[in-house]
Amino acid sequence: MIWLFVQFASTILLAVVSGIAALCASRICLAKTMGKMHSRLRSSFIWIGIGALVLLVKLAATVLLAATAGWIFVEDKAVMQLPMLVIPAAAVLWCSIPAAKAIRSGIRAAAAGAPKEPPSLQDRLTAAAPRWVFPLKLCFIGALLSVIQQFFIAEWPLPIGKVLAIWAVFAAAACLLWRGIRRRHRRLADNGSPKWGILAARLYRRAGVSLVIALVLAVWFMLGAQSSRVPDRLSMAGEEHGHPHGHVHEAAAGSPSASVAELTGPQSGTPNRSFVLEAKKTPVTLPSGEKKEAWTFNGQLPGPELRVKQGDLVEVTLINKDIDAGVTIHWHGIDVPNAEDGVAGLTQDAVMPGQRHVYRFVADQAGTYWYHSHQQSSRQVRMGLYGVIIVEPAEAPEQPAVDLAVMLHEWPTENGTTVTLGSLDRLQRAKAKPGTPVRLRFVNAENLPASLYISGVPFQVAAIDGADLHEPGDLTDARLELAAGGRYDVTFVMPETAVGVALCGGPFEPDESALVISPTDEGLPPEAAADSVFDPASYGTPGEAKFGPDTRYDRHYTLVFDNRLGFYNGKFNFVQTINGRVFPDAPMFMVREGELVKMTFVNRGFEDHPMHLHGHHIQVLSRNGKPVTGSPWIADTLNVAPGEWYEVAFKADNPGIWMDHCHNLDHAAVGMSAHVAYEGYYSPYEIGSGTVNLPE
Repeated sequence: MIWLFVQFASTILLAVVSGIAALCASRICLAKTMGKMHSRLRSSFIWIGIGALVLLVKLAATVLLAATAGWIFVEDKAVMQLPMLVIPAAAVLWCSIPAAKAIRSGIRAAAAGAPKEPPSLQDRLTAAAPRWVFPLKLCFIGALLSVIQQFFIAEWPLPIGKVLAIWAVFAAAACLLWRGIRRRHRRLADNGSPKWGILAARLYRRAGVSLVIALVLAVWFMLGAQSSRVPDRLSMAGEEHGHPHGHVHEAAAGSPSASVAELTGPQSGTPNRSFVLEAKKTPVTLPSGEKKEAWTFNGQLPGPELRVKQGDLVEVTLINKDIDAGVTIHWHGIDVPNAEDGVAGLTQDAVMPGQRHVYRFVADQAGTYWYHSHQQSSRQVRMGLYGVIIVEPAEAPEQPAVDLAVMLHEWPTENGTTVTLGSLDRLQRAKAKPGTPVRLRFVNAENLPASLYISGVPFQVAAIDGADLHEPGDLTDARLELAAGGRYDVTFVMPETAVGVALCGGPFEPDESALVISPTDEGLPPEAAADSVFDPASYGTPGEAKFGPDTRYDRHYTLVFDNRLGFYNGKFNFVQTINGRVFPDAPMFMVREGELVKMTFVNRGFEDHPMHLHGHHIQVLSRNGKPVTGSPWIADTLNVAPGEWYEVAFKADNPGIWMDHCHNLDHAAVGMSAHVAYEGYYSPYEIGSGTVNLPE
């Protein structure tokens, strides 16, 4: 992470420093006195030195990043930026520095003897020599184009066309710059000291250039905004969406034979558990007294806790009372059949006010999961359309005395954003008898990773994303970093004293969002602190796993996450990209049923990306090049922090077309969504303003 930041910051700083150095150099010949000319030359030397230092730092950061993280982290910067920075820097060393010595020798003595004397024509011509000024201004142009590349062109694989284009712009700018500097030098020689007419003409030319640049930017802005708009009607998984990765067999490249709408759960048989969830607007009052409108399931916040047994046939009827944009239910982490996945515009149409939709699936996987709307989910989850679903083992050897689901959620309030544990924004209490087992099921319904502190007892992380860990060990004073959309099941034996859960370190306060479990409703646990961070990659002991070092994979895909400035759906934004693209141009990763698929996640941006693949669980193979050494790490939501890269694998055993997106839902809302598509399947649904299904 540190070298990513250094590389990024040095690019911006280099543009600033080189711009100042070029400005100082070009103004030496305009000085009114020899003393001023000498002072400006000294300033130029200082800024040239600072620029050289910044460039060396950038080169070192690039080399170290490539050596420690891999070439993929620096590929675009190294290929696009370095030639535009190194070539002008070499020209400065070869041309500008020797020329500066000539300028210095000519003005030093005069400046010392008569600092207020005006410079001679020869002194001005020497100070305006193209050999002196041109390399410094070229450095600024190269640094400026590097900043543009960094902010606007972040793609993988490397776009050769854009590489050639930015080099062509650099070459054209160099030619125009050389011509302008030579012309300026000739006019200075012909006219002597700079006259007002010459300066005025220069100002007019610069104003004209600025106007042309402004017009070009305006046209670019309008065309970019228009071209980025999602069509009124668009198939999320049709021929016009995405760029298929991997070979597509003839059967798949032709007309797909099956609709995802046919991939339903059991449509007959009496369900073991039936639920009705009504989505509606509900006024709520926070403990602080602030009144808000929430969107809820059954008027509850979070929605009702759904508990079923492993193997149960589950039926859930969704009714939309008054959510104008429509709703769906996605069963986050449960590998349901594709038609039951609840993604508006991909596996179903959004349920509009007055409508209902029935989901039916068999709960095969025991564990902690959650449900939420997948129509405009970045807004609807924040407004309250979410809840927890727990699948209990068919035969549990011992039921914990306390089995509590704790959902983390953020609420925009008058005083800022409040993150709550459960449904309240204050300290909550629960009771447990000493010596009895306790299970806390943490569900992160936020967009960002959450830090959890557990104090007062040794504990174990028993499961991640619903998958049990093999022989988990005791943890004490270890902070849990829970991915957005992820779940941790924590177990411990209740001690004689209070146990606390908090979102930050320090003492437990009555007005803070925290949870205290005690034998009575009294007492506080010790201060929440953490000496270490829980590491799933080395926790527990190795156990039976689907994938190992000798596994041969049928497909291998690389997903590079980045961020840049750009347009999305008509708005200028800080877009989040997968392989340099945003939905609907993001990749479509093709698979065949039964194949073993390996994916490499690379985050070369500056924000966490909790990647969530619908319909499948992934096994984490390695992190930053180091294999997982503890229990098999199975997840459905994997947080990829800046500068990290993971190798993961899954078996393509759940046919359909599945979203693979960042579960920072604000990132998904600006295009960070791709798809894993099984060959031979299509979606009959559409998204866009001309439909009831709206993009994430």
